[in-house]
Amino acid sequence: MRRDCIKSLNVLLEEFDATRCKAASFVAGLKQPDLSRGGIHPKLGLIRVENLLHEWIYHDLNHLRQIAANIQHFLWDSLGNLKSFYP
Repeated sequence: MRRDCIKSLNVLLEEFDATRCKAASFVAGLKQPDLSRGGIHPKLGLIRVENLLHEWIYHDLNHLRQIAANIQHFLWDSLGNLKSFYP
């Protein structure tokens, strides 16, 4: 839906960085009492802000893993005989 496949790597990385910076700014503004606030999800039950923050970090790390995997894929053919060092 976002048509990311037609965007350049630089544009995608800039969007990713801008989104992360905006999110970090939001999180920095939270106070300790905000972390225990929550609501009831119809399928999952109670979800607190602190749960969402941990999921956010987990999700963000998954994006970083995807970026690293794509860079590795791009480099693979250029390794030549050194590919034998990797499974």
